[in-house]
This record gives sequence, C-alpha cells and structure tokens, in this order.
Amino acid sequence: MTSTGLGEMGYGLPGAIGASFARNKGEVLCLNCDGGMMMNLQELQTVVHHQLPIKIIIFVNDGYLMIKHTQKALFGGRYTSSDKKSGVSCPDFSALAKAFGMPAFQIKSWDDFEQVIPEIQAYSGPLICEVFTHPEQLFAPKLSLATREDGSLVSPPLEDLSPLLSRDELRENMLIGLHPKSEKMIS
Repeated sequence: MTSTGLGEMGYGLPGAIGASFARNKGEVLCLNCDGGMMMNLQELQTVVHHQLPIKIIIFVNDGYLMIKHTQKALFGGRYTSSDKKSGVSCPDFSALAKAFGMPAFQIKSWDDFEQVIPEIQAYSGPLICEVFTHPEQLFAPKLSLATREDGSLVSPPLEDLSPLLSRDELRENMLIGLHPKSEKMIS
C-alpha cells in the first residue's frame, strides 16, 4: 500500500496502522523516513496500545531528504529547516522505541543487515528498526519539478521522471507522444 506520490511525509505510520486493523491486527511492514516519522510520532502509542504487529523501518537520513533534494535543485543547495545544520533534528528512534516498550534494532552496514533482518522477521510484535543512510541519498528515477522556458515550475507527468531525458530522446521513446507539460519543459 502506498500514498501513490511517495512524497507525503507522515503517511507511513497511520497507513500501516489502518492496514493492520484492516487485516484483523495483521502484520505490516512500515517503511518510513525519519522526517516522515516526526509527522505522526504520537501514533506509536496507538501501535503499542493495540499491540499491532507493525515492524517500523525508519530510514535515518538527517531530516527531510526530499525537501533537501528540492532545495538543492531549485535553490542552489541553500537548505532551510530540512536537516540538523539548517534547524531540524530528529530523535534517537531506538531510545524512543524503548520508551514506548518496543524492541529496537539498528542497521548501519550490510553485515548488520544480514544479522538484523532475520531477527526482525522472526519477531511477532511491534518494533522499530533504524536503517542509517547517507544524508544526501539520491532517488532515481523519481518524480521531480522541472523548469519551463519562462522560468516557471511544472510537475512533469509520471512518464517523465528525473533525471530528465532530452525532449528528443523522450519523444523518440514514447509510443503515444509527449504530454503537453513535457513538451514545454527544459531538460
């Protein structure tokens, strides 16, 4: 289950809770980033209160990674309110898990991954696992903003993912022609 746009900050945990209840308190794997977790952190108590078997995987990347990418692309990397240096920080989620009475795991390397994932899979209740990633981890391909010739911004259609292809190459590979938004973009 996904929010479709994958830029919804905060959807993961409440979505996982709803999915677990929909499955009669069934097991759910929730993939979330640290910034997204901060949007609905209080819902950890809902998970604990109802003993929902939700395995919460938190990708720790120092704040709001998608916002950092946008600020890098559109504002020359001038960050504001998106990471520790620019005024936003996230808690130690392992300590938070313990405060909520859940086990905590951490993955910082492939060796950790090989050891921790089987433990997570074997566990039957709620848990938190932090996966530490690079604070500037790139996402590709992805939906992104693009600039038109007049300098205005446009959100391209789904078939026009970043990194953008030249308009000629995209046109050559499209079976149905380019979307009007794609025709007016600078690649």
